Amino acid sequence: MSFLFLMALLAALAWCADRLYAALTRGSGPRGRRLDLRDAMRWGAGLAFLLTGTDHFLHDQTRYLPMIPEFFSAAALPLVWLTGAAEMAGAIGLLLPLRWNRALGWPAMRQTAGACLGVLLCFLVIANIHVAVQGSSVQGLPFGIWYFWLRPLFQPLIIAWVLFAAGILLPRQPGP
Repeated sequence: MSFLFLMALLAALAWCADRLYAALTRGSGPRGRRLDLRDAMRWGAGLAFLLTGTDHFLHDQTRYLPMIPEFFSAAALPLVWLTGAAEMAGAIGLLLPLRWNRALGWPAMRQTAGACLGVLLCFLVIANIHVAVQGSSVQGLPFGIWYFWLRPLFQPLIIAWVLFAAGILLPRQPGP
């Protein structure tokens, strides 16, 4: 839930910054067009994953290791780092301008990043359920046990957000 709020806040800030830039420059934005809902949601998701991915390295011991179930204990810390790196890579894939992909001769990374983040979010439900079942809390998320029972219920909404922002869910139709 807090991640969903973070994505929404960052999306709103991206949309407002784009509108402010357009108003100040009397233009349509730095890319030649203004952000639409999908672009603002993409920026919100990308920046949120960049922040949380970085946080996996800054608070690995205190915030993320307690979320790992015991049957992963042998690889717990590498899993925390791997998921953090995956979140950061996915964020870059979402935010990388398509023209850069074309200029470098790369395939469009946005859809691939969105699909990979969607799969990652499916697996992260395991950690969320583990915390709820254990009845424990996580440093930095002082919401109480109810929060950890609600988190898995919001995961499909976060996944849908990412898939929509990446252009996988309800893709844009080519113009006439």
